[in-house]
Order: sequence, then structure tokens, then C-alpha cells
Amino acid sequence: MMRALVLALAVLLAGCARGPSTETLKADVERRLAEALPAGTVAIAAIERRGSQSDTKAPAGERRRVLYYDVVLRLERDFDFGAWDAPGTAGLMSALGAGPKGVAGITSGGNKAGDRIYVHGTALYARNENQWVSVAPAGFRPVAAPSYAANAAEGPTAVLEAMREIVESIPAGASQAEREAIEQELLTAHAAVRGRLARLAEGYAIAAGPEHGQYLRLARALAAESDVRIVPLVTRGGEENLRLLREGKVTLALAQGDAALNALEGTGNFSADGPYATLSAIGGLYPEPVHVLVRADSAFRAIEDLKGRRVVVGVEGSASRATALRVLAAHALEPPDIVLLDMALGEGLVAVRDGRADAVIQIIGVPADSVRDALAEVPLRLLPLAKPAVETLVGAKAGYFAYTIPRGTYATQAEDVPTIATAALLLAGAGLSEAEVGRIARLVFRQGRDLAARGSAQGTQVAAANARQGLSIPLHHAAASAIETMAER
Repeated sequence: MMRALVLALAVLLAGCARGPSTETLKADVERRLAEALPAGTVAIAAIERRGSQSDTKAPAGERRRVLYYDVVLRLERDFDFGAWDAPGTAGLMSALGAGPKGVAGITSGGNKAGDRIYVHGTALYARNENQWVSVAPAGFRPVAAPSYAANAAEGPTAVLEAMREIVESIPAGASQAEREAIEQELLTAHAAVRGRLARLAEGYAIAAGPEHGQYLRLARALAAESDVRIVPLVTRGGEENLRLLREGKVTLALAQGDAALNALEGTGNFSADGPYATLSAIGGLYPEPVHVLVRADSAFRAIEDLKGRRVVVGVEGSASRATALRVLAAHALEPPDIVLLDMALGEGLVAVRDGRADAVIQIIGVPADSVRDALAEVPLRLLPLAKPAVETLVGAKAGYFAYTIPRGTYATQAEDVPTIATAALLLAGAGLSEAEVGRIARLVFRQGRDLAARGSAQGTQVAAANARQGLSIPLHHAAASAIETMAER
């Protein structure tokens, strides 16, 4: 009798250690899905736990566990998860705590009733007296992209050795400017060599972005799905991409729509470059809305409340920083009425967490992995842009359009957030023929693919039906013809 009681107690304790039951998990997943997607969109066909672990980031004195599970969702009606202006992939991923490669079955151009979507999800639970209580879905660490070294351009051993010696000869006390100069030259040389090798191999070099960034993930997903050779290049982002394209070092590039317009006109950060009159787009890929993030427990309710505060606006010379400054100016906030902090998004979110900054402004596609990851450590809240500011920014015809970040895009976001967005654009180099541009457009906007399963959550929004949205520069006529044909099907 005593032995049976001990065994029963052991089983009970083991269950508590593992977290909530599958039935509890299923009920919570159903609730999150109902909050993230329109009613009647999906139903759970199957759900299975895949283990759990203690949450090492739990607040002091609080017991939490992270659950890992697989869920199969059945589409109850036709639904396009890639629509730019409605809940979709972002809400689904945030509701289920899934990373880009954790979702399979979402097809470009829309899903049909009866389709199955497969998700590797995570859920976070806290122990409250005798029960497990669901908290915000667990953050995730996206699958690490291959290291920069894995992309290193091959060349004569002597050249590589000389480059290595240059890097290793940097004195410990070298200035930041010296280190940045070496980094810039190495990145430029790397992009130039890879671009030339790609052309020699009859492929297409695409200037993408930094490791772990959305541009690079999308470029790699497209390359994996392509029947032509596409070589994604690691760069510092859109503004460098535009210059690489202009110099003929790449054949394709990704950039923000507002930055592309500045390059076309020779304004803003491209004033010294002069107009890039031949610049053209192959199409718009996905929206990049303005995120204004503050701590959830702060008193800030509007951007005007940030007067006199410390705001992270991005690094000097970045397209995102230029947009952030325009957003602040539209709300009548400029130095010295506001303290600008030049930091990248990840560093800025840490600064907000630690109390060294009051807000972060970033232009990035949804769902933003870095934001979702930060939510696992500190509650954040999105501030809306004021209606007059939105009208001013859109009316300036600087590459912006009104946009709403739908509720449920992030785990703690209970309401729609009005803001502005610019489009992520695919740009064509002058050396491409009309036939090549048409072929690339058909490749990029082809329906029926699952780019989320390839690692790009934003890839679900890439479709011929969306390709003309948010265009700030001329659409290449060969791309326009291809897109029109595809959209009619």
C-alpha cells in the first residue's frame, strides 16, 4: 500500500515537473489561435508534446517551464497568410511560439480549405499554486545562418594569407574608425569577388544583408527554391546594397523603398552620390512597418510622450535611422527636444531592458525575430503613430504608406497599432537583359511555394498580387509584364 502511494506521488511530481498536460496545452493553443486569426480559419487536427525544460530566464522566485510541441492545423476555409494588410503568418507564429523554419505548409498565393499546416511550437507556463498557468508564448532563437567564414571568397593562398595578416595586425588600441575601415573594405571585397564569380557561373549575385537578418533569410530561401543559380551576399544592408548595384558589383539587390527612392533622386543619404536614374524594381516583396517600442510598464502612450527621452534610432548611415528621424520630426520631436541614441536594434532592445533607453524605433518586417525574442525577457509595447503624422509622412510621397500592425502579431499585442511602412524591394542591375528580368520576376513571385519552411517568415507575403504594392521607384517593364501575366492566373 505504502509503495503504491509512493509511486503515485512520484508520478504526480514528475507530471508537475514536466509542466501542464496535453489537454491544457491544446486548450491554450486553441485560445491563442482564436486571438491571432479570424474565427473559423484553422482547427487543430493533432497536437503532441515534444518535451519541456525549466525556463532559466524566469523571474526570481517564480517557477516556469518551456514546452515544446508539434501541432497540425487544418484550414477550415481558403485563407491567404501572405496578405499585407491582414493577420497571417506573423500572428500564427507569435501565437504558437514558432520560428521561421518551424512552420511548414503555408503556400505563396494562398492556402485552400483542407490544407494542413505543420508547426513546431513552444509555450511558456508558470506554476501558480497547484496549477500551470500559460504566459506569453515562449521566445525563440531562429536557426543560426551559416557563419560569415563559410561564405568567404576563395582565392590564391597568398592573398588570403595577406588579408589574414592585416586583420591580425590590428593593435589592441586601434580606433573604432580603423576597425570599421578594415571591416568595410573586407565586406566590399567579399561582395565584389562573390558577385564576379556568380556572373562567371551564369548566376545572379543578390546583395542581401547582415547575418540573421530578414533580407538574407529571404534571399537564401529564394535561392533554395530556384532553378537558376542565385548567390546571396552578406552585406551591411539596403544602403550598401544600392551602391553595390550602382557600381555593377551585383546584379540584384534588396532595399527599403524609401532608401531606393533617395538613391533614385540622389537625396538624403545619397546626396553625395547623385541621382541613380536607371534604378528600377522587379517588385515589392513585403511591408516593413515602423516599430516604436517601449517597456510595457512605462507611462508612454503616444510618441509625443517621448519628448526629452532617450530614443534608439539605429546606426549612423542606415536606412532605418533615416526613417526613424523622419517619424520623430513628423511628431515635432527633434534634438535637443529628444536624445538620439545610435544603436542597432538588438543593442537598443537591451538598453531598453536595462533602463539605458526609453524607446526603440526600427523599420522591419513582421514578425521581427529580435522583437519576439526580446519579449521573452521583458514586456514591451508598441506605440501608435499619430494620425496627422501618418498623413504627413504618406503625403510627402517619400516611399511610405499607411499600415496597421494587426493585433496578435506579437504575443502581448492585444490591439491593432496604426503606423507607416515602406516596402522591401527587389532591385535590378542595369546589366540584366529584359529576358533575365522577366525570368527573375517569374521565379520570385511564383505561387505554391513554402518560403517559411525555408527560413523566411516574410517570404509568405511575396506574391504577384502584392508585387505592385508600396512601389516607390519605377517598375521594370519586363517585370511588370511578367507580374501582370502571373496575377491573371
